[in-house]
Amino acid sequence: MIDPPLKRIRPEIRSADGYHLTRYDCPVKLNQNESPFDIPDDLKNEILADVRRRPWFRYPQPMEMDLVEALADFAGWRPDGLIVCNGSNTLVQLVLAVSTRPGAPVVIPSPSFSLYGLYTGFFGGRVVPVDLTEEYTFDLPGIREAVRRESANMVIFGSPNNPTGCVVSNADLKVLLEQTDALVLVDEAYAEFSDETARDLIGEYPNLIVLKTFSKALGAAGIRIGYLMAHPEIAREVLKAKVPFDINVFSHSAALHILQHDGLIRERVRTIRDERERVFAALREIDGVRPWPSHANFILFEVDNPARVFNGLIERGILIRNVTSYALLENALRVSIGRAEENTRFLNALEETLRDSCVQPE
Repeated sequence: MIDPPLKRIRPEIRSADGYHLTRYDCPVKLNQNESPFDIPDDLKNEILADVRRRPWFRYPQPMEMDLVEALADFAGWRPDGLIVCNGSNTLVQLVLAVSTRPGAPVVIPSPSFSLYGLYTGFFGGRVVPVDLTEEYTFDLPGIREAVRRESANMVIFGSPNNPTGCVVSNADLKVLLEQTDALVLVDEAYAEFSDETARDLIGEYPNLIVLKTFSKALGAAGIRIGYLMAHPEIAREVLKAKVPFDINVFSHSAALHILQHDGLIRERVRTIRDERERVFAALREIDGVRPWPSHANFILFEVDNPARVFNGLIERGILIRNVTSYALLENALRVSIGRAEENTRFLNALEETLRDSCVQPE
């Protein structure tokens, strides 16, 4: 009798929960940490005109080299140490693919972006979690001890961390990088909203890898572009695992044009940071809400009855993220920073929901 084909799928894949989001139709969408600002119409028209001029029957290899050089100028790093890819999540996969042997220990702060642990398991690695502190900050002594104890193959930080918004400082990173030869991957998807970036350390530490994305501060989640910066020797090995021509002509063109508007990017980042501080201050004034400081474009906050609050907001047309399934966050919700009017609607709806929760029986 022939065995079922599913038997050929690795057990660790079959037992894993994939990444997914439940779809809700709400007029105010503050659940995925996207920029609230779309690409301006005149810039979209520039991009579309450029795409029309491009040969669609050719692979986009020359455009990829143009984008690498443009990103090198934009980010201040050398082209031979830079890889552009179809989303920064794919780059996490590539780094793990070229470095992770079966059973290799990978130290990951907990809680953090769920895909870090999921991908580590897919490539046969062993996740070594290190809990955040009671203040939801990185436990650097605990991370260094885990790296030493486990002879770690890699450490993965999200900085700012999703979903808590904490950052790892360059001073702490330098101590870690000097004490280990493990690869240290810092995913800086939200770094433009903070005052910390590890980019300036790459030239000094060959075991440091930094990831960036167009999806957050650059307001272009729809084009799916991410890039990696590392020592050229490391970048060369990661590049071997990259699918050739994985970025389409449209995404190449869009990225090249967006990079020419860094003034617009900085202006929008300032607006989002100002709104983040306004929302944080307002949340602190609401009884029954405990917000945590954030260096990203979202805020983590704790409430009693988070499921009721989450559902109450949906009833009022506001979609945020329920993160109660994450380790240590059984009472936590996360809200992305939107436009000023969206943030005000969220705050008003939250107060209404909490008032209703107080009078409704369990």
